[in-house]
Amino acid sequence: MTTLQIVEEISKLSDEEMQEMLQALKDSQVSHQNGSPEVEVPYEVVLSSELEGTEEKNQIIMLDQKIGRRIRVGEEGNQDQIAALEGVSGATLETPSGRTIISGPTLSGGELARAINRDFGRLSKGGAIFLSDGFYFLYRDSDIRKVLSEDLTDLQMWINTYFDCDDFAEVVTGAVNRQLKGVPFGTLWFKGPGIYHAVNCFYSKEQRKMKVVEPQTDAIYDFDKSRYSPMLVLI
Repeated sequence: MTTLQIVEEISKLSDEEMQEMLQALKDSQVSHQNGSPEVEVPYEVVLSSELEGTEEKNQIIMLDQKIGRRIRVGEEGNQDQIAALEGVSGATLETPSGRTIISGPTLSGGELARAINRDFGRLSKGGAIFLSDGFYFLYRDSDIRKVLSEDLTDLQMWINTYFDCDDFAEVVTGAVNRQLKGVPFGTLWFKGPGIYHAVNCFYSKEQRKMKVVEPQTDAIYDFDKSRYSPMLVLI
């Protein structure tokens, strides 16, 4: 396209379109000056039903570098700068690091990883297991049951898409973690023959194994790894 043709096309723009174009050019110039041109990251949507089979090896991902203090007002979005100035709180799977605030029986991240791997079986294709801490505090199973019985999430109305199984599981995860600090309790997504479901899971202090919680009824049961396979575990 010649310069004359470009000028002719620009002259056809409305005032609003002209302002949008000028703003886009300005943003592009600022971005390039900062050395970080804005590039849209390519992505694709993959349906869970398209991920056939299981992974060859269960990869358990540990969130081992976190800011070692509470985020203050005005610091949101600058976590890397805080970490660079003040360092991070490292977490290991077997040896506690940093200051222990809660005393009592604990479960290491390594022990929790082994229990998940043993009791939930092989991950579905594309699945993932995330552990957020190197150590967890062990509560009695009765403490967990008490929180579940007092929480009223199981009485919420089930709404297709907008408040279904994954929403129930997320709300219950927050309720339990709010009451029982450091508890090895989280969310489990799994697949079975023609079905996908989200529930809660936790490590049982008394039974020394992973248990599943159905957040829509508060029932606690064992995971049947012969019929189902985990897609996401987040604790």
